[in-house]
Amino acid sequence: MKLSLNISTSEESSNSAADSDNNPDKQKQPDTDSIRTVLEEELESLYPPSKHFESAEISITFMTPDEIRELNRTYRDVDEATDVLSFPMIDDEPVTLPELPELALGDIVICPEEVSRLHPELGRKEAMCLMIAHSFLHLIGYDHDTDEKQEEMWELQDRIAAKMLERCKA
Repeated sequence: MKLSLNISTSEESSNSAADSDNNPDKQKQPDTDSIRTVLEEELESLYPPSKHFESAEISITFMTPDEIRELNRTYRDVDEATDVLSFPMIDDEPVTLPELPELALGDIVICPEEVSRLHPELGRKEAMCLMIAHSFLHLIGYDHDTDEKQEEMWELQDRIAAKMLERCKA
């Protein structure tokens, strides 16, 4: 399984980061190849239907607090900025079409400013890896709406984030 990881920055976010050379959000994100490798491995073990596809795709977009607040308001009826949002493309079972050999998992939207604000105890790379791991799990059907599900998801996200960080250091 090959995973396509499309990472982009919204135009507004790009413009605001360019406003200041001292902006910490301008710092380099974790290594994309390392993240892709870890998520490919985890996808096959945590989401067995993925084995029916030649490839999978995840989109990650970095946004400003105003942009993510608008998405949060529109899709969750919560009128505040947040650190990360997940938009899964699959429900219980994906439909495999011969002309569509790629599994579209969905979109991850991250606001680096909110990540820093909400997780001051974490380093930048550690926080970004945790947000990606958390959202990845939402894309493949995990949730934390009960104590049991939360315990399982937190354990998995911590393991995946640690794996990403370790690979980024290598």
